[in-house]
Amino acid sequence: MGNYATDRSTVVVYAQVGKANAGHRVQNETGLLRPKSFNLPSKVVYLGDVATHILAHLEHPETPLFTQPPKFNEQKWAFETRSGGLEVRISSEPYWGLGLFNSGYINTIQLYGSSKSCSRLLYDLVASLPRRPWEMAHTNAAGRFFAKKSDVITSKSNELEWKKALEMADAVFQEQLFALEEQGRKVEERIKLSENSENWSQEQAAQSIDDALYDLGVARGALADGNAPGFERAMARAEASFILADPDQAETQNRTVENNNPQGHVLSYDVEEEDVAFVDLTQNREEE
Repeated sequence: MGNYATDRSTVVVYAQVGKANAGHRVQNETGLLRPKSFNLPSKVVYLGDVATHILAHLEHPETPLFTQPPKFNEQKWAFETRSGGLEVRISSEPYWGLGLFNSGYINTIQLYGSSKSCSRLLYDLVASLPRRPWEMAHTNAAGRFFAKKSDVITSKSNELEWKKALEMADAVFQEQLFALEEQGRKVEERIKLSENSENWSQEQAAQSIDDALYDLGVARGALADGNAPGFERAMARAEASFILADPDQAETQNRTVENNNPQGHVLSYDVEEEDVAFVDLTQNREEE
């Protein structure tokens, strides 16, 4: 199961499938996932909402490769993909009702990568699904399914594994929030000790601080709602506002501009004045 103490983790969790439809195909020749409109020889596959949401949350996923393509049962399959340093393997199999209903399927999710990337993916998945994926639609059948897998896996241990990942992702977000709040407090201290200049004013800095504090509040609200993308957007806006308010940043930017565009620098050309052709445009402009 998950090992969050090291930078490299292996996380295995099980998710209840909600909805599934024939929205994708698997290419016969390559075993790669293809869209529904794919017209080369291929088989229909029912991915289900869990798998499709996971693929949507991966930043730059490779095209999923099916290690177990669907056969007669189009919702029984296994594929693997990679996104950066994160490797993802998902399998789908029935655990209730002979596989006649979507609710009778369970997905095994195996993640190999940094503990942060594993927990973040599961955090995003839970936030995007309309239900808790560890809550099985058919509890007794799920118990029998887990018992066949291992004598140490239960519905409760699976739930704890999910929650461990969510807690770790939340802790990372809280750490980022705390760090940005500390950055803001340091900026406010520098503002108190600074005087107005050509490139910076306390009035503008105060407005930027208000904007940053507002966005920090938005970030806290997004985090409480489990909205990681909203949290990150609000944090980025708050950080940008703190930078605008910071008198040290204004001075650094001013020096950069001066170094890139030194006043009094004369550009010289190895060209004689008589070699330069001048065009008189005044006559044409008057005609216009």
